[in-house]
Amino acid sequence: MLLAGCSLPPNTALRDWARLASVLADHPSAAAPSPVDRDGLLAQQEALAIYLYALSVLAQEESTLTFRAEAFAPLVPRAASADPAAGPAVAEIGRLLDAARAGNLAPGARASSAGSPTVIEDLRLRPLIRAADPPVQVLVGTLSRATFGAPGSDQDTYRQLLAAIGEGHALLKARASNIRQREVEREIHAQEDRLRRLMLILTPDPEVGLRPGAAGMVGAVVQP
Repeated sequence: MLLAGCSLPPNTALRDWARLASVLADHPSAAAPSPVDRDGLLAQQEALAIYLYALSVLAQEESTLTFRAEAFAPLVPRAASADPAAGPAVAEIGRLLDAARAGNLAPGARASSAGSPTVIEDLRLRPLIRAADPPVQVLVGTLSRATFGAPGSDQDTYRQLLAAIGEGHALLKARASNIRQREVEREIHAQEDRLRRLMLILTPDPEVGLRPGAAGMVGAVVQP
């Protein structure tokens, strides 16, 4: 049984869900009645996408998280300009990611540790998921409330995507103690499938790769 367990493929469900959610959080369907509100909503999207990408990094073995606090800090007042509740939520995500970055192990530390790389990473991953769920849910709510559109529109689908991201992250929080178990992996895969089905309904972003936004901020804040 031990040999069979060792032969199981790596559990990538959390990484894959978080990366897909990070990309979809950036969809331009979020709408607002004024340029100031639009910038504030974009900042909220950027903060949510950054957190989800960082989560995908920490879900990998031997992971080292990059987080540039000085690049992230301007998102706080921008997010608050659209909704006062969003500013503290973005600030809390920044604080949590900065603490997670400070928890990066020194080179060679994993090799000399008695624990497996997965166990070592989970000591940081699990508390992050639990602590980040409240601000994540705040951003899901503020973005949803500010996104207008009739049933069946792209804006309506985007609101469903936000709800799916919020529910997916709530699942991670509830299962944080057993996040690597195969049963939990199947639940996370089901959440990823839900996101992919909604993604197929959305009109493709015609400016993907060209439009400045969350993708650019992910690169500026948490990508090497």
